[in-house]
Amino acid sequence: MTGTLLIVAAGPLQVPAIQEAAARGLRTVAVDANPHAPGMALADAAYPVDIFDVRAVAAIARRENITGIMTLCTDAPVRTVATVASILGLPALSVAAAINATDKRLMRSALSAAAVPIPGFREITTIDEALGAAEKFGYPLALKVPCSSGSRGVYQINNPAELADFFQRARNLRPRGSLLVEQWMQGPEVSVEGVCCGTIPHVVQITDKLLFEGAFPVEAGHSQPSRLSPAIVAAIRRVTEAGVRALGLSDCAFHAELKVTADGPKIVEIGARLGGDRITTHLTPLSTGVNLVQSAILIALGEAPNLTPRFSRGSAIRYFHAPAPGVIAQIDGLDAIERLPGLELLYAASERDGCLAPGFVIPEIRSSLDRYGHVVFSGNNADEACERAGRALAMLKIRLCDKVASR
Repeated sequence: MTGTLLIVAAGPLQVPAIQEAAARGLRTVAVDANPHAPGMALADAAYPVDIFDVRAVAAIARRENITGIMTLCTDAPVRTVATVASILGLPALSVAAAINATDKRLMRSALSAAAVPIPGFREITTIDEALGAAEKFGYPLALKVPCSSGSRGVYQINNPAELADFFQRARNLRPRGSLLVEQWMQGPEVSVEGVCCGTIPHVVQITDKLLFEGAFPVEAGHSQPSRLSPAIVAAIRRVTEAGVRALGLSDCAFHAELKVTADGPKIVEIGARLGGDRITTHLTPLSTGVNLVQSAILIALGEAPNLTPRFSRGSAIRYFHAPAPGVIAQIDGLDAIERLPGLELLYAASERDGCLAPGFVIPEIRSSLDRYGHVVFSGNNADEACERAGRALAMLKIRLCDKVASR
């Protein structure tokens, strides 16, 4: 490969794109408001600018004579990527599609207009409107901040008292504008990993998802390939492809989330980027042999990726879960986990708060940022990978010395 690739945002989720591009001979340019973001030191050129400042990012793109622009696994830069690509005539999704994919209200409207299966929803601005929606949909229901990701600002509501409480929490995140109330969908949850070559969506893999229990539906783990029936997997593919087309996505990666309800698969949301939680960088390559990071880079450069699976194996990630929030007094089992067959990654740390050790404060898990360690395993199939990951979690022993107030 030749050329210069601009990666918008340089946090941990973007680092694999910078590394992959460099390994393929591309010159890399990174922009991020945080000059100490890990990708800034890895790129050939780095600019500490606000990723939402489209004019500044476009000026950098012109100065560096870029041949492609992208983000990897983060929603926040998607609109900037689309706008700058439009200004410079580079491959990317349209600005309108980027807006659809980063505002849950507009996403719901676009999917509904195209008759793509979704839960019932209502935009609300006051607690009285929220209570009215609850009367229509019943409990449990979902309350969502429209422009957010990583499970932040998404709440499961079981009664009017919880609705009042979480409405205020959502308002703290989004003081003005409307929020979303939706029917809570019951059933297995999956994500779909793929890319759009032009306007044609290509599904690469389907991922089964586990959630932590409680009001905050944060991912506790993932596994590939999906262990749902072939008929359901085929329906998931059809609904995802219809949703991608309804949002107008093109020349981009996508990460769709769906629930398989009694009425069939329905879309939770579709992001115009790849999945985090090691889904892109570890699980999909381990289960299919497809390099999704390279595929996203090629699409940003206007080239066609090879999406043909090289094999079919299993992969799984599981996140650590202590018995309660508190301060770690002792942690055991890490050495034993390292000796298990199929181990691909042991990450005993929080990207936000550092390594697990005595004195580490374990928070209540309210978003993906609150998680504090995980393991990735491969296997001959999904069953074997999940069994190995489950065995690892059973070996991990975290003893707490003190309870702390949740964050």
